[in-house]
Amino acid sequence: KRAPMKCIVLLVSFWALSSCVQEEENIQTESKDWSMDHSVDFNKELHEREELAIEIYLAHHKDLKMISTGSGLRYQLAKNRIGVGDMARIGDLVSVDLGIELLDGRVCYKTDSIPDQFVLGLSNEESGLHEVLQLMKANEKARIIVPSYLAHGLLGDSEQIPPQSILLIDVELLSLNQ
Repeated sequence: KRAPMKCIVLLVSFWALSSCVQEEENIQTESKDWSMDHSVDFNKELHEREELAIEIYLAHHKDLKMISTGSGLRYQLAKNRIGVGDMARIGDLVSVDLGIELLDGRVCYKTDSIPDQFVLGLSNEESGLHEVLQLMKANEKARIIVPSYLAHGLLGDSEQIPPQSILLIDVELLSLNQ
């Protein structure tokens, strides 16, 4: 009586193990199906969606007369602020006041009483911020729209900025040391 029971237990165990192996093989096959073409298509679609969202935002905020750069960054320098000295360059230590929000108005970050300082081009700040600062002189202010690929990308910053977020940044270049 015990021998048939052992056979049943062995058969059930073998069946359970083989189904786990089959599931793992299916997962590996599915992941192999994701190709470079899928990545390119995904990125194109994400870019198109973000461009549309930015265009809709600008259509509703006609007071913003933004200049678009080749990278997709949009910026507008404040007209009432005259910059001093040379434009910022990579390697300069910059001191800035920042306000970062999402296009829907949710505030993500705002500089407190102490300005943010970082080395231009050599820090973890959004690459769109580095780009616009190179178009600015000390004492200038700008408002920029930064697509996710020039900000925190597919993952966000895991704190205040969600994945795939377009950012609206108000930046004032307080000073720079060249």
